[in-house]
Amino acid sequence: MVLLDLPSIGSQVVRKAPASYTKIVVKGMTRAEMILKVVMAPHEPPVVFVDNYIKLLADCSTDTFQKILDMKGLKRSEQSSMLDLFRQRLPAPPSGVENTGSLSLSAPTPEQESSRIRKLEKLIKKRL
Repeated sequence: MVLLDLPSIGSQVVRKAPASYTKIVVKGMTRAEMILKVVMAPHEPPVVFVDNYIKLLADCSTDTFQKILDMKGLKRSEQSSMLDLFRQRLPAPPSGVENTGSLSLSAPTPEQESSRIRKLEKLIKKRL
């Protein structure tokens, strides 16, 4: 809440923060909360930990996963087995896309968005 009120602290005029600012703060704090949830979660059994990471953070970068393991204070030997498991459990990249080692965290392309929408539409039709 303090971060959301930051733009108006010390100001004579009391007004709401801009929507773009609020969106950035909420997005950043949500990500921080998810990171804390993953770091505080038990790492045994490893499969559950890796699945929980993928579900909460949706970050397919091995570098980010490595940083999370460092935050947890795991030994390098434990980290290597967890990284292997993480790589195995990563969602497969779409066909025709070159695998570059770590996936980029950029915004989805219009093709990816339309593919997601089509999948969602199919799922809705199946349930109706």
